[in-house]
Amino acid sequence: MNTKSVSIYIPAYNAEKTIKHSLESIKNQTYQFNEIIVINDNSTDFTKNVVKEFNDVNIINNSNNKGLGYNRNLGMKSSSHQIVASIDADVVLEKNWLEVMIQNFEQSENIICGGKMIEELIQNKFNAWRAKYYSQNWGNKSFENPPFLYGCNTIQHKTVWDTVKGYDESLHTNGEDIDYSNKIKGYQHLKMRYCSDALAKHLQDDNLNTLSNRVWRYHSFGYKIRNPSFYKTLKLSLKQLKFFFQRSFQNLIKFEFNFIYINFAILIKFIVLEHSYYKKIRK
Repeated sequence: MNTKSVSIYIPAYNAEKTIKHSLESIKNQTYQFNEIIVINDNSTDFTKNVVKEFNDVNIINNSNNKGLGYNRNLGMKSSSHQIVASIDADVVLEKNWLEVMIQNFEQSENIICGGKMIEELIQNKFNAWRAKYYSQNWGNKSFENPPFLYGCNTIQHKTVWDTVKGYDESLHTNGEDIDYSNKIKGYQHLKMRYCSDALAKHLQDDNLNTLSNRVWRYHSFGYKIRNPSFYKTLKLSLKQLKFFFQRSFQNLIKFEFNFIYINFAILIKFIVLEHSYYKKIRK
């Protein structure tokens, strides 16, 4: 029997292929959620129709695309309960995810926890590459105060969100979780915890173009966020060049020739995307 009431929200944009699996995993938890919310961020596919198949899911439809920072704040505001979880629309939870997570709230309300997410579709070489170089977890051991918590599967008390004044709504696609974690670090009474036993799986299925865009968004709008400038463009491009040589040398030793090709393609596409973005901003 539940001793604490928990809401969960999912920000969703064009998630028709995966969101049904996400919602089913939420409903199949050993410790039941009390409220499920989907924020449909003006999707152009059939996301809304898929969500409507679940009668007990509340759906909020944005009239235009607002982005992750805005939707996370909206999810927190709209939740009826003080403990609020969130997963991405391409994430499925193991059955005991909430049961594991909720134990962290027995001793403290000033806490936010993140689970361990692994890639599900690694038979795809692009997903396998992403799992190797851009995993969204901190390993197999739980610990407090990780560098940051990945936003793909988290749970927090509203006191945390209230204290730090919410997510940065200017961060539309990436970086809102890193920025949020950095704000939490400024308050000694707030705690972050990585929970390796709270497992989730990622259903994202990339091709070269979607992977390249994902890597570019992460570095350009995620970790160590900077305002657009020629210096930023040059520095990030040189960093990707360094990554190319480091990764390719390791891949060569391990006979991972497919990864060497991906390394090179990512490098070229990153430079093109970053330079195009800089030119667009300058206009």
